[in-house]
Amino acid sequence: MKSVRNSVAAGSSAWLPARLWLCLLFPAIFLGTAAAQSAEKPIVILVGPPSSGKSTQSELIQKRYDFSLITREQLMQDDPSVLARQKSSGINAVEPRMDPALNGLFLKRLDKTDIRKGLLLDGYPATKDHGDFFTKVGREKGLARPLILKLELSDAKVRERLKGQDSAQIEQDLKDYHRETDFLSSYFPEANIVKINADKKPDSVFDEIRKVIDKHLKR
Repeated sequence: MKSVRNSVAAGSSAWLPARLWLCLLFPAIFLGTAAAQSAEKPIVILVGPPSSGKSTQSELIQKRYDFSLITREQLMQDDPSVLARQKSSGINAVEPRMDPALNGLFLKRLDKTDIRKGLLLDGYPATKDHGDFFTKVGREKGLARPLILKLELSDAKVRERLKGQDSAQIEQDLKDYHRETDFLSSYFPEANIVKINADKKPDSVFDEIRKVIDKHLKR
């Protein structure tokens, strides 16, 4: 009887470390799985020329998919002093929408944004510098390969939609847009870039966007 008790005790002592090991291993497995799931959350980037309807489509996308939204306007408002320094005397003026300082502002906002349902970016990244930074951050944080929706609208249609506004500014905006976005594939070699015809009514444009996002989510 004594030997039996000793045997049971020995078995219990042998089981205890194994049980503790499993208790320690399970959280690690869970965290690893959570990290993997986080990497699968969709990252959607919306780009397009002036008056192409980015803001309208951003609202429709966010409403349907409940993605967290980060816009260029938000970043510019987060800390205007950072952008203001670029206009100090002795420093060449930098267009705020293309300012490299937006990178730091983006990282700060991203760190405090819940992206468990996905992330939608509107207006950022807008330059190669932004794209390089975003790609670096994405790799460091294990973000999913982005889906880039490029709203297509001819320069003539942009001018028509913005008729009555400062023509010189319109031309500069178009020049800046083409310079920075005509080579998206080289900025984001790992991204899925889909062109969307923006020369339609907003609902029709969104219907096309919805089909693309739904297909992307099923992968």
